[in-house]
Amino acid sequence: MAHTIENIMKSSMDQIKAMVDVNTIVGNPIMTGNETMILPVSKVSLGFFSGGGEYNSKAPVKKSGEAFDSNGVTNAAEERFPFAGTSVAGMCLTPMAFLSVNGGSVKVLPAQYNNSWDKVIDIVPDMISKIEKAVNDAKTGAKAGEQAPVC
Repeated sequence: MAHTIENIMKSSMDQIKAMVDVNTIVGNPIMTGNETMILPVSKVSLGFFSGGGEYNSKAPVKKSGEAFDSNGVTNAAEERFPFAGTSVAGMCLTPMAFLSVNGGSVKVLPAQYNNSWDKVIDIVPDMISKIEKAVNDAKTGAKAGEQAPVC
């Protein structure tokens, strides 16, 4: 027969398993009107404590048919002690970022910034790609304006 604390822990763990699944960490995809898919990403922190024990009461527990001796101790080979136990769990779900997928391009959008430099670092790749595009457009525009050699 399983001990009472084992039953408490088993039922607690079953409840925690029911609460936390893969959709808790990476949420269900959200489709927007312009074919952009957004995936929320979260961090889950979980704490769990379980404990208990059998405690001797001051007065001896008398089972039916047992007699106490002169010292107040039972003749039983096995004494019963009351059991007290509990189980506690705490869970914290923190949104971390959003993945934005649009036309094969994936962007990570943080849910919060620690300071302004984080935002600047996030903007730099977009700025570089826009500058590269502007330089390439300027080069191709100058070549397109030139006249083709006449043979």
